[in-house]
Amino acid sequence: MGRKSKAQNKVVNELKNQLLVQAERLGIRNEYSPAWFVEQKVLAFGKVLSELYAERSNLEYEMNMLGSDKKDLLIKLERLHSYIRKAESLRERYTSQFDQLIDKGYKITENTQKLDCLHRTEVKALA
Repeated sequence: MGRKSKAQNKVVNELKNQLLVQAERLGIRNEYSPAWFVEQKVLAFGKVLSELYAERSNLEYEMNMLGSDKKDLLIKLERLHSYIRKAESLRERYTSQFDQLIDKGYKITENTQKLDCLHRTEVKALA
């Protein structure tokens, strides 16, 4: 792990600690369980993936319909595909972490229930 990565993790952990301190002061500490943090990561990756899929659709449309420089577009599509694969694998990792935390009995919020329904729908679609 490089210096930059360590510094980023340090900042994120400090922000997380500050959030938990403020939640404690407001009396809502229980809402910020480990499942909530993982849930936020899964939701964020869902948003990122939807943006990546939209960009892929735009590039494919441009290549097929507009007849733009195909070599350049193919390079962009290949790079985009690697980003999509990486985001999907990270989302899957966080989804399995989320499932493990739910199995351990962490609090399920309204968002958590929506996320669980989305995950189950995706699993059925892939099967």
